[in-house]
Amino acid sequence: MGRPEKPVNKARERVAQFADELRQLRALAGNPTYRQMAECALFSPSVLSSAASGNRMPSLPVTLAFVAACGGDEDIWRQRWLAATGGEVRLSTRVRPAGRRAGGLPYPMQLPQRPRGFIGRAAELEWLRIPGDTPIVISGPAGVGKSGLALHHAHRQAAEATDGQLYADLGAHHAHSVSSPYDILDGFLRALGVSGDQLSGTLDHRVGLYRTLAAERRLLILLDNVCNEQQVRPLLVDSDTSTMMLVSRKRLLGLRDVRRLQIRPLARTDSVAMIESALPFTVTAEADDLDRLAAACDDLPLALDIALRRIALRPHTVLRQVVDGWHRGGDVLSWLRIGDLSMREYLRSAYLALSQPAQILLHWLAPVAADAVGPLPPEDDELVDELVDAGMLSGCAELRLSPLVRAFVFDTARSMARGLPAAVGPLRAGHHAAS
Repeated sequence: MGRPEKPVNKARERVAQFADELRQLRALAGNPTYRQMAECALFSPSVLSSAASGNRMPSLPVTLAFVAACGGDEDIWRQRWLAATGGEVRLSTRVRPAGRRAGGLPYPMQLPQRPRGFIGRAAELEWLRIPGDTPIVISGPAGVGKSGLALHHAHRQAAEATDGQLYADLGAHHAHSVSSPYDILDGFLRALGVSGDQLSGTLDHRVGLYRTLAAERRLLILLDNVCNEQQVRPLLVDSDTSTMMLVSRKRLLGLRDVRRLQIRPLARTDSVAMIESALPFTVTAEADDLDRLAAACDDLPLALDIALRRIALRPHTVLRQVVDGWHRGGDVLSWLRIGDLSMREYLRSAYLALSQPAQILLHWLAPVAADAVGPLPPEDDELVDELVDAGMLSGCAELRLSPLVRAFVFDTARSMARGLPAAVGPLRAGHHAAS
């Protein structure tokens, strides 16, 4: 026999009532010990005991694990948890995922692995938590951490998506593997339990079915690496129960009735915090070395992540020597590469998506602009917008060409030196005449 359980904390009425109901369920199951429950619940005995203490409301995953260990009905308890936390109870009218009932399939849980060591973005996360019934577009330059932010937020909200999470990488970074929205659509419908014979209708029929299901359920839908507006229009849903996020380098200005969040590089303090959290303790580093490393990586989470993993390969190095070597060699982009991650390739994919006039303007700006980009002729406004949309220029009132982008442009110019001067020459002359 274990020790008698402490009485439920009655300080918060709703939490106490929920804890009492969990204890009643456990009593009906024959009062298994929390150690016995933990063997099948995949949560520790202390976590399960805390769920029925009344001290705080347990998370949905802990609640469902407690219920499963006691042989309860997970769907009913999912609704009880929603009611206790402010959700709506719709047991009789809510449409269940067909795959869960008919084929025994689980609810879709398609989110990729959560980003570990996530740092900063407090203001952005606060903005994302604001309720809304329209899709969210998260945009920003290559390597700025858009996908990491979206995944971090999605995992934090996953418990509220009680009918599952849908995820698709639309392949904007890979010119030869850009996904069709209708391929994504069919995959989503199958994940939601729609049988194959129901997928034989017209495209409009399948789109309508998908939107109906998303409107009736609590889903979290994340579309990553979106290339353009046409790629996602059939997948957009307007729902007060489901949450949809689109991640793209472009602002997707052609989409109406969406909420937009544009991501910029990390604040320097957050970059330094990221370095401090991941830098091996055996690396010799002074405070100004951390700042120099952050500056060399343009405060981009992807560049910082690659650099820190490269540094970890030589855990007894001196950080100052590493950064000095970058400056002497003048080839930071070659160093910012590990495994299948490469800052050069991320920048190249953004560059290749530009129109030729925008590429030419970028090549003209690289040697002219030491840091901030000066006033440009009004006729270049559309090209500037294109460069900003691609993440090759950043800033608001003052446009900026980052050191990594400039290094990429110089590297590209060297590799195509034979054909470039003739194309760039007339534009360069025109800009000098206008300035």
